[in-house]
Amino acid sequence: DRGVEGATNIVDAGTEGTKVAAGTTAQRGSTTGQYRYNTTTGFFEGYNGTSFVALAPTPTVSSVSPTEVESAAGGNQDFVIQGTNFDTGTTVKFVANDNTEFSASSVVLNSSIQITATVAKSSFVNSKEPYDVVVTANSGLTASKDNTINVDNNPSWTTAAGSLGGGFEGDSYSFTVAATDADGDTIAYSLQSGALPSGGNLDSSTGVI
Repeated sequence: DRGVEGATNIVDAGTEGTKVAAGTTAQRGSTTGQYRYNTTTGFFEGYNGTSFVALAPTPTVSSVSPTEVESAAGGNQDFVIQGTNFDTGTTVKFVANDNTEFSASSVVLNSSIQITATVAKSSFVNSKEPYDVVVTANSGLTASKDNTINVDNNPSWTTAAGSLGGGFEGDSYSFTVAATDADGDTIAYSLQSGALPSGGNLDSSTGVI
């Protein structure tokens, strides 16, 4: 029903409720102050002169796991996001420190307090960390957790596998092992198993044995 132009107050004496305009998102108007029920989202909404604001519970994000991504490993990464007021149609995007962004390829609603977002590991760039996680509910309302995702790739050996060399007992020898890190992080060397010969030592900073 069309309201009376110029009316300032509406009084409803009924008990069942007042019927307001209802329609899809595509059928929205553009008049400031319009109030309607959106049949697409399932929420009441009002137009504030710039955008429609849904009358719906605002989502929150309390935690994201994991918080590190090995971007060079290939394949996808699943992020478990916990919070409140998640619903069907909730989306997730990741925002870099230069404000570029990309969306999760899929989002699974586990419950109203947990969703799982899947995205290609290669989407994350070390120079653009940390990434914010932004969740948008079906109502259009958003929540974010800032500076949450970092890139951390494994270092790789530049020294070939196998023997480093040999020598005779009592003589002095020096061997060097070396590795690089794709993220530019400092590398530390340590002996993982076994033991060096008597009198041998490993420099954890330089890789010199």
